[in-house]
Amino acid sequence: MFDALKSTWAGVLYFFASLCMLDATRGDDAWAIQLLQRQLALTGPPEERLQAAEPLWWFHCPKCGTSFVNSLINLPGVCPGLTLRSVDRTTLGYCFLPEFLTKVCPSWCSQGMECVYPPHPALGNYTAKKGRLVGFFREPDQRILSGYHDLDDAFASTFSWDHWPACDEWRALEQLPRKPLLEFANLWKGGMTYQLTGDGSPLDPQRPKMTSEDAREASRRVREGFAFVGITEEWDMSVCLFHKMFGGPCQPEEFVDIRPSSWGKNASVDYDTSQLLGFHDDIDEVVYSAALGVFKANLVVYNVSKDSCRSCFSVRGS
Repeated sequence: MFDALKSTWAGVLYFFASLCMLDATRGDDAWAIQLLQRQLALTGPPEERLQAAEPLWWFHCPKCGTSFVNSLINLPGVCPGLTLRSVDRTTLGYCFLPEFLTKVCPSWCSQGMECVYPPHPALGNYTAKKGRLVGFFREPDQRILSGYHDLDDAFASTFSWDHWPACDEWRALEQLPRKPLLEFANLWKGGMTYQLTGDGSPLDPQRPKMTSEDAREASRRVREGFAFVGITEEWDMSVCLFHKMFGGPCQPEEFVDIRPSSWGKNASVDYDTSQLLGFHDDIDEVVYSAALGVFKANLVVYNVSKDSCRSCFSVRGS
């Protein structure tokens, strides 16, 4: 009787997740079926799913959510013994992310996640990381505008980005002149695609321009290589999904934006895209569509909804 019910429930999940996936991927049913078959086969407990994906490799796309680091460190078993609950300016200073990646992570988290520095690296050897990738994706035009208006990281400054700035360089960068918006937008176009398929810094203004073929390959990697896909615009649901998949309780620190582009701004409030004067990142749009499809399917497969996430959301601050 139990096996029959289990089989029926799996079929229901498969049907509805297929509808979500097919809608998000515009009819690419072959890979949708393959993905969902793989996901539905993950019937073990969350802890086993986490162990199978460790050491996690954080795909950290610029302006998609540095705050995800606080989900990683608070996941049971990733940083065993670490008493630090939040990586932010209060705990680790102005350059908190480099401080974490170069000092805290190697000492406490190296078994559960790879400690990669500088931040925002391209995948490079995708085959070695396939199945261990975790990260957030953001609507590409919003990501570009967030990078342009960032008051701390000065992505739009005339700095050459031929190296990752040392901590004492950051404040000086904020004083540099800013590129014109459309020049910046063209430099950042296809950045998520390059980060998924290239072998250098997505911030390098000399990096190769991405093509539609590159975007298709990047999308394939999102669909096949990621253990977890979050959506920046769906932050709270993504945090809940992360714990549904890998275990552990949600923590208040996971819902705090530790690096907003400007204080008081977060991804729940869109930038006005009319600033872009018709520009659109059609390359990264392909990647974002794939990520959104994976995310929506996983919400169904892991039974993630506002109702099922009620206990997770209860820890959020006001």
